[in-house]
Amino acid sequence: MGKIFAIVNQNGGVGKTTTTSYLAKAFTAKQKKVLIIDLDPLSSLSSNYDFSSLGTKSLTECMEGRATLNECIFAVEENQLFMALGGKCLIGFEIAAIYSPNREKVLSTLLSSIKGNYDYILIDTPSSLGLLSMNALTAADEVIIPLRCDVRIFEGMAELLRTINDVNNTLNPQLTIAGFLVTHVNRELRSTPVNLKEIHTCYGNKVFQTLIPNNEDLLVYYKQFATELSA
Repeated sequence: MGKIFAIVNQNGGVGKTTTTSYLAKAFTAKQKKVLIIDLDPLSSLSSNYDFSSLGTKSLTECMEGRATLNECIFAVEENQLFMALGGKCLIGFEIAAIYSPNREKVLSTLLSSIKGNYDYILIDTPSSLGLLSMNALTAADEVIIPLRCDVRIFEGMAELLRTINDVNNTLNPQLTIAGFLVTHVNRELRSTPVNLKEIHTCYGNKVFQTLIPNNEDLLVYYKQFATELSA
C-alpha cells in the first residue's frame, strides 16, 4: 500500500511545489513508482513538464465526477512518475462543492481506489487553507510542512497546525505530521543560525535533518530528504 504525503503551507514561496517536484524525482531515482497530484490552481508544478501532446482530461473534471481518475493521470516517466493535472478550473470546484456533503473527502475517495498502485503519492497544494487544501489533508497519511528560513518562519503556522489538528479529529484520524522541512537556507546570512535555532526550539525532533539550500543542486538534497523520509 502506497503512502500519501500532502505538502502544505498556506504561505507562498516556501517551497511546496519545488519540494513536490524534486521529492518525486528523488523517489523515482530510488526506483519507486510515484504519482503527483497538482492540486494548486496556479499549476506551477505542471509547468515543469511537457503535456502539450496529452489529452484534455483534468483533475477538476475528475473531482467533479465528469471523468475517472485514471483518465486524469498521465505518465511523465514511463512506469515511474505519473501526474494528475489540476489547473485553474479547480477554483470552480471550490465554489461548486462548497455546499456539497463530504466535500472535503472527494480526493480521499478518489485516491482510495488507486493508492496501492504507487509507492508514494505527493499532493502539491495551493497557498491557502481552503477546500482544496482540506481535501489534501483528508486524503493524506502524513503532512510535510516546508518552512522558509527567514523572518517569516512562523507566519500563519498556528492556523495551519490548528487546521491539521481539526482534520485529524474530525475527517482523517490517521493523519500525522511527517515533519517540518526547512527550505531556502542561506548559510552566508548571519540570521540563519538564529532562525534554525528558533525552528528547532519550537518543533524539536519534528524538524527534518535535511536542510534545503537556496541555490545549489537541489536534487542532491532532496535525495537525502527522500532517504530520511523512508527511514
